[in-house]
Amino acid sequence: MRHFRSGFIYVGVLTAFSSAAVHAQSSVTLYGSLDEAVAWYNNTGGHSLVAMQNGDNAATYWGLKGKEELGGGLNAIFTLESSFDITHGSLSGGRLFGHQATVGLSDDAYGTVTMGRQFDPTVDLIQPITGDNFAGPVFTTPGDADNNDNSAWINSSIKYASPTYAGFQYELIYGVGGIAGNTTGGHAYGAAAAYNNGGLTLATGYLFMKNDVNGNGAADLIQNNSVTPLYGATPMFGSRQIFQVAAQYVIGNLTANIRYSNAQYKPYMDYGAFNRTQTFNVGGAALQYQFSPELAAALNYVYTHSSGASSATYNNFGVNATYALSKRTSFYTAVAYSHASGTTFSEDGSQIVAAGGTVGDLAASSSTRSQVVTILGITHKF
Repeated sequence: MRHFRSGFIYVGVLTAFSSAAVHAQSSVTLYGSLDEAVAWYNNTGGHSLVAMQNGDNAATYWGLKGKEELGGGLNAIFTLESSFDITHGSLSGGRLFGHQATVGLSDDAYGTVTMGRQFDPTVDLIQPITGDNFAGPVFTTPGDADNNDNSAWINSSIKYASPTYAGFQYELIYGVGGIAGNTTGGHAYGAAAAYNNGGLTLATGYLFMKNDVNGNGAADLIQNNSVTPLYGATPMFGSRQIFQVAAQYVIGNLTANIRYSNAQYKPYMDYGAFNRTQTFNVGGAALQYQFSPELAAALNYVYTHSSGASSATYNNFGVNATYALSKRTSFYTAVAYSHASGTTFSEDGSQIVAAGGTVGDLAASSSTRSQVVTILGITHKF
């Protein structure tokens, strides 16, 4: 009798483990994209330029995404994404997993919580319905002053993404900062919401990023071109807050969107000329038409006006065409023009200088009022 009971228990344990193995299904997916182009600029920092560059139409990165089913609709998830420059094979920003690095839990009914280095909610819900989604940095704000091209990631952060309720979804994020003795030092926080009904999508969001100890904080610095108050090697000791709203409508093969943003850069020290809040008001509109399953073309216009210690206006126009050879491989070409007027800051923020034409966040600003760029590239996704 004792032998029978031991055998029964042994079989029961095996059955329990077998059942757990059946329910706890796991999967890991390898994916990514490669994007490389040849670009010509009429003026970058006073010189014409022909160069190979990556990430003009899509990000260049590889990633691993995993999921383990825990039962009852609950899943353990992780994402590791590594950005690199395909031109010479180097890591972007010197980070192994700088594109994203998160771990968390996802529930079918209650939403998803992730922790690590990740995109903020405005990048997830607003950027996809702006011109940036058609042609990346060519169609974005000069200098990416409003983070429309997701130049800033949030480190040491916790993000919640809700399920979709009748077309409505929202996200929240908090970047801890991690500065000893200062619980709000270097932190970041933001929220965004989107609503989709048929062909109409509406989205709005807010992001606050604080770097208050030697320029360090939970958010990467936005240092592109000469548009933003500090760029190059000069860290910003201060805060940035960005408000965005966008709308998109899809009817047949035509996609149209409009957007508005307000970005404010507040210094916590006197850099000289950059001694008070600098505000950027941005308005943009884009059209894309799918001529065939293979061919799509887009037009984009962005108006940017900065005010504060300096004042500049940028008018940016761009056209883009993409031809798909397959579901994974496509050629693209783009032509963009920027004209600037007014003044901006020197690299270290100490002086007021003439604003130069700046096409998106592609390269250095022009030494003249205008900048032109033409691009021919290829994208492969896997």
